[in-house]
Amino acid sequence: MDSGTSGTVPRTLSVDRMASGDHACLGFDDDDARWEIRAAFAESGLHRGEQVLLFTDPATSVEETITRLSALGVRAARALALGSLVILDNGIPGYDPAAGFDIEAHAATWVRATDDAHRQGFPGIRAVGDMSWVLQDVDHDGLIAYEAALTPVFAHIGFTAICEYDRRRFTPDLLGRVSAAHPTSVLQRLDALHIEHADGTLVISGDADLATRSEFEFGLREAFESPVGPPRLIDLTELSFIDAHCAALLVRRTADLDPAARLVLRCPPLHARTLRLCGATEVPQLFVVEG
Repeated sequence: MDSGTSGTVPRTLSVDRMASGDHACLGFDDDDARWEIRAAFAESGLHRGEQVLLFTDPATSVEETITRLSALGVRAARALALGSLVILDNGIPGYDPAAGFDIEAHAATWVRATDDAHRQGFPGIRAVGDMSWVLQDVDHDGLIAYEAALTPVFAHIGFTAICEYDRRRFTPDLLGRVSAAHPTSVLQRLDALHIEHADGTLVISGDADLATRSEFEFGLREAFESPVGPPRLIDLTELSFIDAHCAALLVRRTADLDPAARLVLRCPPLHARTLRLCGATEVPQLFVVEG
């Protein structure tokens, strides 16, 4: 097992499903998609009254950041003037290249930032940051240990964070280690769908709608026709949206199971309502659990 990792598989979700204290990794290879994630993350924080910290790379000016966020619907200039949006382009605070990673010192930096935000009247704080700075003479084992150590700190102080890793610049091996050091992975696109099927559990996150309909249908077919048998549990708690077509498809797939089968479907109340409108209550094999 890699140093600093827990060995657990990160859960994958859309940026809008992140909760206070989440520590997430964003692997991206599309700059426009990354800005959409940044905008959605910032807008969510500003809507909650939180302070939002955005750490860009040195090549991205504050003016460009404001322009990009504003084009995506964020009132960035106003938020910057009010102090609810803070834009920094000089790397991650508290890191000294000569000294390397001092995990306790770094953790203290984020605790102080949280305390400062609270003193300014913000109920919470969140940050999204470009991690390309670690490509310059940074010890990889130290990086992994640092990322893993921050997770309990962030959870304790309610600091919500996304660490951005450019897939075009990092090796697959390092990206794999970095991802494993985070408990959460953010989908690269707002309209993406992610499906995992293992050990009898089918986990679906993202959006199940017109844009991802074919992928949703393929994922269900793979799961329900698996050689090891169909899923016994379907988890939609991290699914942001499901349209009537996809809900009806899921209900029909369950209805085709052996009448003696029992499939538990866990989902938010809004999804449960959609599924019931699409006939879920008429399928004896299906047990919908809201949560």
